[in-house]
Amino acid sequence: PGAAYQAGMSGAYQTQRKENAHEDSAWAVLWTSDDKIVSGSIDETVKVWAPKAESAVPKLEEVSTFTGHFLGVVSMSATADGRLCACSSLDGRLRIWNLDEKSLVKLIDPGPVEAWTVAMHPQGQLVAAGSQTGNVNVFGVGTQGDKPEAVLSPHNKFIMSVAYSPDGRLLASGAMDGAVHVMDCVSGNLLRKLEGHSKAVRSLAFSPDSKTLLTACEDMTVIMHDVSQASGTVATLTGHDSWVLSVAHSPAGGECVTGSSDKRVRVWDLGQRQCVYTSKDHTDQVWSVDYNSSGSKFVSASDDGSVMIGAQVTG
Repeated sequence: PGAAYQAGMSGAYQTQRKENAHEDSAWAVLWTSDDKIVSGSIDETVKVWAPKAESAVPKLEEVSTFTGHFLGVVSMSATADGRLCACSSLDGRLRIWNLDEKSLVKLIDPGPVEAWTVAMHPQGQLVAAGSQTGNVNVFGVGTQGDKPEAVLSPHNKFIMSVAYSPDGRLLASGAMDGAVHVMDCVSGNLLRKLEGHSKAVRSLAFSPDSKTLLTACEDMTVIMHDVSQASGTVATLTGHDSWVLSVAHSPAGGECVTGSSDKRVRVWDLGQRQCVYTSKDHTDQVWSVDYNSSGSKFVSASDDGSVMIGAQVTG
């Protein structure tokens, strides 16, 4: 666990990597508002970790393990309060876990190609899943059965990424051909189609005020979109040397963190539109990144099976 320092607009980060957090590639990670870290892997497990503050960078202590995600975990999303976590697996099923009670709330089996990536509504009553057919299926958490409550059809290409806005009003989808659509959560109407990418959009992240959408793409860029304006594009972040697989917006505002198949984690100053920190700790593709609730730390998950925490060092 080497320490990596790099001075930037926002100071330096120190990192610590939990080796062998999983027995296989870690494809998904999130950091809940109540300070739980959840990671999902091709080893068919979801693990919950407690970040123990022993130094500047917390150490990961395993709290619980959820099994049964056949063929591996693709994506995860938690509610705003950190109580519920939705996970999608390569077997096409969705599982919603209660992280506090360590129990399965709901198993949804919509069919083999109907659920790839997953997004939990911030309030927890709905979960959206992008499908390989181009639909976004919206399921009720408290309802019975495997049928979606709504099927939104923004596109006819594989939906690689979905995200709800923090205010719960918008649902965004990113497709294999680069199309990004923003829909109204209540009516399901398409509000905007965002331009700029021509390759697969792997990850989406809204700003805390729900006005900006970040889109991470296989074209090696992240685009900032103003979703309150028809014009859309604000800026493009360039610097990764391969596909950008994941992006997370800092809850504090002016930063984002990205993970890429170039094995790097990068922190970006959104005001300056530039990279202010690069971690080279992972030895394989970085599939997933997220921030803690204050935006002072990030977590990343990689094909190398590790989960890493980066903590901002002030001074």
